[in-house]
Amino acid sequence: MTFSQLYRLARPRTLTAAFSPVILGATFASTMHPQAQSTALSLFYTLLILICVMSAQIAANIWNEYFDFKSGLDLNQAAGNSGTIVREGISPTQVKRLGYIFTITPLVLGILLAAQVSWWLIPAGTVCILISLFYSGGPRPISRTPYGELASGVAMGFAIVYITAYTWTSTLFWDFLMPAIPSTILIGNIMMTNNLRDFSNDKAHGRRTLVILLGKDQGIRLLRTLFIGCVLWLLLWALLGKLPYATLLGALSLIPAFKSSVILARYADVVKMNEAMKFTSISVTVYHVLVSVGLLIG
Repeated sequence: MTFSQLYRLARPRTLTAAFSPVILGATFASTMHPQAQSTALSLFYTLLILICVMSAQIAANIWNEYFDFKSGLDLNQAAGNSGTIVREGISPTQVKRLGYIFTITPLVLGILLAAQVSWWLIPAGTVCILISLFYSGGPRPISRTPYGELASGVAMGFAIVYITAYTWTSTLFWDFLMPAIPSTILIGNIMMTNNLRDFSNDKAHGRRTLVILLGKDQGIRLLRTLFIGCVLWLLLWALLGKLPYATLLGALSLIPAFKSSVILARYADVVKMNEAMKFTSISVTVYHVLVSVGLLIG
């Protein structure tokens, strides 16, 4: 397998779901609460978390590729999978072996991190990894049910923000919900955009995703509403004096978000709709980064 094939298999557009919540969780904890140890050590813990969650996301993408191939879901799919197995002829066994490597990596690093911070990170991390595995695998993959967006949002948004923030403070604060809730929604929006793009193919193969149950038009409206809701969430806490007004820089994320919804509504061709994934990923990244910048300067 070449590096370019591995790069496509990792699905880099989805990796914003890995690093964005880590950045926001670390920034929120460091600016809003006293640190439990030196900044250098906290940054080292954050780096370990970043490697863990990116490895876990890549593992989820690999397993998704593998199980979609096994089920025949991606045989006629022009976009949405890397094509490593279907179009490039890479052995499913080799892809499966990579899946194991990227699944074991966060487990090992997670144990090392827990030994330094708290053993409570073990059950928290295990739940996230199990959700990632059952998202694509098992007798009833979560990705084929209406709960895919919620599961991915909780595992890669809510949990990651909390875990990262906890490594800085060694305490769970209620206000971690301020960054964790929108992060959960936005990570779920990446998966919702993916499901809107693959609407026809998923429906033909009997998937019962949230957008299939709602219908495509209602799904696009929900996607747009959730993006707006995340900005209103920032405004609420800023008006209450709990967040600096500079965090409203995150509202700029609505520009690529609306671009994504326009593409989904305008086009029926899956290749053209694939551009929506790019703009949703940009929106999610912009939100997390600009809110983090707002915390730093506010």
